[in-house]
Amino acid sequence: MSMLAEDGAIFVLEGPERADDGERDGEFLMEDDMVRKKFKKFINEFVFSVAHAKGGKAHIGTLLYQSEFKQNCSSGSYFLKLNLNHMDGHEDGDLLAHRLKEQPARFIEECEKGLQELYKENNQLVPGTKVPEFQLQLTCDVNLEGSIGGLKPKLIREITSNEVEKLVVVQGIIIQAQRPRHKAHKIMLRCTNCENQKELRVPPGFSGAHVPRGCEGNVLKAQGEKCPSSPFQVQTELCTHYDEHILKLQELPENTPVGEMPRQMMLIVNRYLVDRCTAGTRLTVIGIFSATEGKEGGVISKTRQKGANTVKFSYIQALGLDVGQGNVNGQSLPISKEEEERFEAMSKDPEIRTKIYQSIAPSICASKKDVTDEVKKAVACLLFGGSRKALPDGTRLRGDINALLLGDPSTAKSQFLKFAERAAPISVYTSGKGSSAAGLTAAVIKESSGGFALEGGAMVLADGGVVCIDEFDKMRNDDRVAIHEAMEQQTISIAKAGITTVLNTRCSVLAAANPVFGTYDDLSSTAEQVDFQTTILSRFDMIFLVRDVRDEERDLMIARHVIELHKGGQEKDNDRAPIPVAELRKYISYCRSRAQPRLTATACETLQNHYVDIRAKMAQEKRDGKESVIPITVRQLEAIVRLSESLAKMELKDDVDVAHVEEALRLFTLSTLDAANRERGCGVESFTEEMQREIHRAEEIVRRRIQHGGRMHKHQILVLLTQNGVEEAQAKRAIHIMTMRGELTEKAGLTLQRS
Repeated sequence: MSMLAEDGAIFVLEGPERADDGERDGEFLMEDDMVRKKFKKFINEFVFSVAHAKGGKAHIGTLLYQSEFKQNCSSGSYFLKLNLNHMDGHEDGDLLAHRLKEQPARFIEECEKGLQELYKENNQLVPGTKVPEFQLQLTCDVNLEGSIGGLKPKLIREITSNEVEKLVVVQGIIIQAQRPRHKAHKIMLRCTNCENQKELRVPPGFSGAHVPRGCEGNVLKAQGEKCPSSPFQVQTELCTHYDEHILKLQELPENTPVGEMPRQMMLIVNRYLVDRCTAGTRLTVIGIFSATEGKEGGVISKTRQKGANTVKFSYIQALGLDVGQGNVNGQSLPISKEEEERFEAMSKDPEIRTKIYQSIAPSICASKKDVTDEVKKAVACLLFGGSRKALPDGTRLRGDINALLLGDPSTAKSQFLKFAERAAPISVYTSGKGSSAAGLTAAVIKESSGGFALEGGAMVLADGGVVCIDEFDKMRNDDRVAIHEAMEQQTISIAKAGITTVLNTRCSVLAAANPVFGTYDDLSSTAEQVDFQTTILSRFDMIFLVRDVRDEERDLMIARHVIELHKGGQEKDNDRAPIPVAELRKYISYCRSRAQPRLTATACETLQNHYVDIRAKMAQEKRDGKESVIPITVRQLEAIVRLSESLAKMELKDDVDVAHVEEALRLFTLSTLDAANRERGCGVESFTEEMQREIHRAEEIVRRRIQHGGRMHKHQILVLLTQNGVEEAQAKRAIHIMTMRGELTEKAGLTLQRS
């Protein structure tokens, strides 16, 4: 079916009604000049309407692209952003969208030529005036519908060979960024024999230009003399170049199946898209899925010729980047208007905080005799986070909350980490034993070309989210020191191989660890059982001592709960949660993007009074010789502020009142202060007279068995005392008291030496 356009041009539309003509059904056959004319018409006539507006932000009723194009040209920015969703409903939208989807490279080339023509028409340039090169950048909403229907964001592993040279939309995270470079766009050649000039246009991406070996300059001039072979020489001063940046795109951590390596793909951006993102940036890419020769094939048998390499090198040539998704304090998950209305109603519920607490790891049973309920409240605060602040002098204060779960095995520490990974909009889960300093922070990688590139680690990839580090005590001390800056300043400074830069690690840290001897000993202080430096402990806003309390009532309740889960009650247990995990995840994302609460005057006064009292109490304990392993400093004051802000953020409030501060102080007291106050074990004066006699008898047994300067393993001493009729609890107390007194000194290999 032939159609005549308003300007007299003819194009052919082939559909199902012409299936018998041998052509493919539904294919639009349009000449390149027709694409250019239709695109110029779309740019000049598109009017922004209410249907295109989101939240009433746009200038409804304006010629959107025409005004943006003129504004960009006047400022010297020769590019134009085109939203693909705006093609829906336009009279030429279907034709342009089909050509873009099927032949994106030719479509972009013709559209950029059309922008040059519009520039000439708007500025009325005289013939011979140089026209700048323009770049057309594509953007879209999360889900494309209408004329671009079916073109939705994909994972890298979902891209197949059928989409080579087609338009794709891919979501991922940048893990590596090479140095930007300059690539030739147009190459001017000059024949050394006849002075003939020839222009070569270099295709974008990894493709190159083929320099002809023969020149026809003299033949065209009718001189008859043929130029020699390979006479062309590049005229560098007449060549044009543009900036190009090579990035490595990886699947989002939450989209990678368990047990599989995350897929990666090279990404090429140029011109105005350069330096838009760094390692750790989450983005949506609209581009052309391209394939090129990585290298030439092997030698064909019985000949000296080389064949073509059948395995192609695949990459994405970016036409547009949307780096809005995953930004810190930005909405990292798509949320509909209906969900926004529901979340606003949820925030006004007076019991919303209680419902959130009950929705945190509902499969974990809590009792009144442990801190499980308090840990759930702490995890909820960590997921919502406080408010990030930028001071006038450029200093930034973090709003992310760090928490450490320290205690006995089998107390659901790892389950809390796994739930936080699923509930956080952005999250990365790792284990301390299998993580290195470079894997957590960043590494400088040497490329095959000889250059160096920067590759982000787990904390960089979790920028704007949560990092869950299990087995925190199994990490090497050097690796733990590497995350000091990342936890407090939320940056990673790199100065290696000539690369000096700073990466962002604006994320919360939820860590789980066991004591030095495997289980927590109530008779010993926290300092003796934690193999962490004070510098790393002070960076945690909350430190919970999670212990396995031996109580008949508690054990019976937990046993019933675990048996019910194994009997098949998982679904019932999850149904008990007031807010499902998927909805909680979106609610967290919505609250983090919409609420940035600040302290009120009365809340500030209450907070500073409590802080002064805590410092005075700690100072008195230091004078009494009971210095805390966890120093209470300004960092702990800021931790209480962040906890207060997170409690207000759960309710979508802009002000932090006294009730929020008091609840934050209670959580801080039950966690960090409780751990800090467990000092020096128990004093002898707190024992009964019978217990004191038993401890003295145990001490005499140790003195008779170990001579001055002699050594014995701690476990052997414990066995010796129990064999002599001393109860195990009293034996441990005796060993601990002698160690604190200095009569026994700890040596390597858990041995004790008598002084």
